[in-house]
Order: sequence, then C-alpha cells, then structure tokens
Amino acid sequence: MASAESDQAAQLAALQRELAETRNLVKLLDDRIKHGDYDTTYAASSYACNAHNFNTIPQRGMPAKYVVTMIEDVHLCDFNPLLNTSSYVNVTSEPEEKAVAAIGAQINIADASVYPASIELHDRVVNMIASMWNAPEPADGGNYVGAGTVGSTEGCLLAGLALKFRWREWYKKKHGLSDQQVLGVRPNLVISSIYQAAWEKLIRFFDVEAKVVKPNLVRDKMAANAHDLVALCDEKTIAVVGILGNHYNGMYDPIWVIDEEVELLNAEKGWQIGIHVDGASGGFIAPFQEMSGKGTPGPYDFRLKNVLTMSGSGHKFGESICGTGWVVFRQREGLASHVATTVTYL
Repeated sequence: MASAESDQAAQLAALQRELAETRNLVKLLDDRIKHGDYDTTYAASSYACNAHNFNTIPQRGMPAKYVVTMIEDVHLCDFNPLLNTSSYVNVTSEPEEKAVAAIGAQINIADASVYPASIELHDRVVNMIASMWNAPEPADGGNYVGAGTVGSTEGCLLAGLALKFRWREWYKKKHGLSDQQVLGVRPNLVISSIYQAAWEKLIRFFDVEAKVVKPNLVRDKMAANAHDLVALCDEKTIAVVGILGNHYNGMYDPIWVIDEEVELLNAEKGWQIGIHVDGASGGFIAPFQEMSGKGTPGPYDFRLKNVLTMSGSGHKFGESICGTGWVVFRQREGLASHVATTVTYL
C-alpha cells in the first residue's frame, strides 16, 4: 500500500513539473509574440529569413505591418505611376480622395438596406453626371436612370446589354418570333475600328457581331464618318456607337451627324436603332468645353433624340485615381429595365 501511494505521488510530482514547464514555454512564446519579432522591422524579423510560397495559404499569419511591408516591396518593382502617360489613368490625387476611398472600401454598395446613405450618395453622383450630359428629366420626378461602374468598360457592357435586349424585344415582335426563336438571331453593333477594348469584350462575351468602319485619317482626321457607319446598319443592328474622343488622337465622332443619319434610316425602314455615346475620354471634356464658351462642333449627348445610352470614365479625365465609371440611360422603361435586378435577401 505504501509503495502504491509513493508511486502516485511521484507521478503527480512529474505531471506538476511538466505543467510548470509547459506554462513557462507558453509564457515564453507569448512574450516573443508580444515583444519579439513584432517590435522590429520585417527585414530584421525571423519572417524575412524564410522563403514564402504565396501560391498557397500560409500555415500561420504574420503581423499586419509585415504584410504591408511585403506588399510595398512588391510595389517597388512597378513602374512609377507619376511617369505613366500611356494607359489612360489619372495618377495624382489629394489626401482627401484617398481617405474617401478608404471609407468606401468598407461599404457593400449592393446592400441598400444596410447602406441607404451610400446608395443616396451614389444616386446623387449619377444625377450630377446625367444632368451634365443633358439626360431627360425623369417623368416621375425621381433620380435619373444610371449606375456607377468599375470603369467605363462595365458601363459599355451594361449599355450594350440593355440595347441588345431592347432590340430583341423589337425584333421578336416584328417577326412574330417566340422567346426561344429570337435567341437564335445574332444581332450586330456598328462601330469605328478604333474602339476601346471594352467593346471587344462585349462582342465576345455577349455574342454580338461587330460591323466596323475604318476612319479616314486624311478626310476625317480619324473620326468615324457618319454616313459610312449608318450604311452598315440593318434590322439586326442594336445600336451605332459614337466615340467621344478616341484613344489615338482624341477626335470626336460626329455624333450630331450620326443622329441625323440614324433618324432618316429609322424613318425610312421602320427600324428603332439607337446610339450609344462612348465618353470614356471625352465625357468629362466636352461638357466643360461648352461651359468655357469654346463649344463643340455639335451636340453629342441626350439632347440628340436617338442617343439612348452614354458612358464615361472617372479615372481618365474624371480625375479619379480609382477605377470608376458611369452609365446613363435615356429612360428606364424598355431600356435600363432590361438590366435591372431585384433581390430579396439583401
């Protein structure tokens, strides 16, 4: 009996020693976490001594300041943004712009029920731009019809989809087709050959044929000729695109003349072809030309009857360093309604 009690006491003493050692080890590790590597620079830390494979999620994390340092080190290998004169982005900003961008990074703009004030702010910006582009005032007295987008590319894609679905409804009714039958008819888009990459995406992603006009450098100074554009239209044309400031020399397509040609064609053929104005570069230039008194050769926006949609880019001449854009629709019914969605879980 005495021997058994002695063995139990020895085992208990051993367990107590192990527990004390474990506590000491935990304290040591805790001290290292609180006062070790974390108080030095990334370069002087143990993390910098190990090769990192960031193709997989690491087994353990690291201090936020070290992650920032690593990202900054990668960024050093980028080109200096202030020397970027070739990719159509604004590279200078005020500290206030960066602060506002940081606020927006925490907002899920898709959830209007949780962020109603941010939605209202979004709508105010759309209203400003729509009025600048002379969009018709909404019949219901509410907000203009449009949306903020991730660059003008998304704006072009949304406009293109709305125009495609608008055309599909018209074509289906004109030829007495069913919903299924009209899906087999491939529409087209008429555009200058010096279009921006956004339209390449629409043509590929949304199965739209491109009918392309090559501008004449000598005759039209690289602006698309209105007659040549409209000559390519047929009853499968969803729209003619007018480029308000191309990426080569900044020339405006003569949208005011395109509108006249489209109006005559629609009246003659009984069609309903509209115009999209791609204002990625000129959408924030042409209005201020007019405000300055210098003017433009003609109207280029919703003052023209057949302009149905217009898009612009904020990170070019909108002076934003963030990838931003907008699309504005002439009206909701039969146009923007085709790309509007409603969900019940947000």
